[in-house]
Amino acid sequence: MNMPTTKKIICNITGKETVYSGDFLQKKIDEYGSEEDLLRLYICREVKSFLKKGYKIEDIRSIMNIDETVTLPDEETLETIKSMFGKVSILKDGPTFNEALTGFTYNKSDFDVENFINDYIIKT
Repeated sequence: MNMPTTKKIICNITGKETVYSGDFLQKKIDEYGSEEDLLRLYICREVKSFLKKGYKIEDIRSIMNIDETVTLPDEETLETIKSMFGKVSILKDGPTFNEALTGFTYNKSDFDVENFINDYIIKT
């Protein structure tokens, strides 16, 4: 197989260009399965990190301040990317910050700690 030694690859979520060469290019091709899949499904390291933490693609683009003119691939490609790198969240509806803290503060704290949190932190 005669492959190029250097290749510029564009992230499908951010539009960010990354140049890979040599063994690292081959490693990326092996990770994605083929050179065609690499070009079709490639996401940059930052996006991959956010997906592994359970963030949605829309939220990732917002966090990274991606210009709306950068278009997303079709829905089938996005679903493939999510299935390859996304984390299935154990939270069903994504609770608010305070709801997420409730399990740690009330259900697992003694009476004095609960009162302190209510009186001085939450001020209910």
